[in-house]
Parts: sequence; structure tokens; C-alpha cells
Amino acid sequence: MSELVAHALTTIARIKAKMVITGTGFDTVLERQISAVTDFIENECNRRFKSATYTNEIYSIQRNNQKYLLLKNAPVTVLTSLEYRMGLLSTPSWTAFLADDYALMEDGKSGIVYTSGLTVGPNMVRATYTAGYLIDFANSTDLTKHTLPADITDLCERLVIKWFKKKENWGQSTQGNSGDSVTWKDLLEEEDLRTLAKYRRPAELI
Repeated sequence: MSELVAHALTTIARIKAKMVITGTGFDTVLERQISAVTDFIENECNRRFKSATYTNEIYSIQRNNQKYLLLKNAPVTVLTSLEYRMGLLSTPSWTAFLADDYALMEDGKSGIVYTSGLTVGPNMVRATYTAGYLIDFANSTDLTKHTLPADITDLCERLVIKWFKKKENWGQSTQGNSGDSVTWKDLLEEEDLRTLAKYRRPAELI
């Protein structure tokens, strides 16, 4: 049974090709580390990279008459619905925004939605949308099937390979199934930090 997460940012075949590994003896540990690095990168960037549909995702509004809503994931390919809450928190009544009262900014690239104005309060808006990048490494040159940025895949692969080359010299904290976040951070170089900063999503708009 594969231990590779479904949203992995690279494949075991790509890792083995870079490391010139032909056997299968390291497959399980490499799958674990690809999964661990994928989760580390996504946690650092505050996002899921693989395209997924988010249904009725709830947002609280911090400022009265706020005009912009930052969705948790991007790029947004489909904004299915945007609704605001009426009624009580315990018994909400959700009402759809009029079509002309909201719009995706930058064709969804930023994940920012412009609205006619939002009312301050907890759990005031909910959105259903599809966001993220297409991942199909078997067709990585076909932009209709694979849109994951190459520098994210490259970062994932570099960290896995660095871990593999150093694993015998590391302590017990790196020998588990998932890798330790501090360990991964210790491996980061300036180029890696720039890549993470490029794709990191803020918690909210300032």
C-alpha cells in the first residue's frame, strides 16, 4: 500500500531518477518523506496546492463594509457561490449575493473576491469554489492537465533528496514517518525561502 499522499508535490519516480536509484528498497521511506515534505511546504505556504473543491467554506468579517474577501486557497478556477448570513449564529439563513455584487479579481489568480460590501461579524460569509493547480506528472508538459509550478516541485524534491543524503547522521527526531518541521526548516537555503515566500498566502487582507 502506497504511503504517498494524494496531493503530493512530486513522485517517487522523479526522486529516484534524480538520485539514480533503480531498486525498490527505498520506495516506502521515500514515499513517507515526499508526503512529509509536501505537508511541510503546504503548512508553510498556508494553502493546498492540488486543485480541490471547497464547499460552504465559512469566513468571519473583521471590518464593517469590507469590500474584499481573501479566499483560503488559490488560484480560483471556479467560484460556484458566495452567500452572506442572515439570522442568528445558531440558526443562520444563507442568501446568495446578486451576480453583479461580487467578482473574482485577476481571473481568480489571487483568490481575492470583490464584493459590494460585507457586514462585520463572525461566520458572515460562505463560499463554494474550486482552487489550486492541476497535478498530473505523467502529462507534465500539457498545461491542460498539469499546472503545478515547477519551482514548488523542485523545492519538494530538493528537500527529500537532502534528507535522504543526511539521514544517517541525524537524530531520532527525523527517523519517524512524517519528518519534523524544525528539521525541514534546517534544510532550507535562501532560494528555498524565496520560493516559500512567493507562494505563501496571508491569513487575511490588510
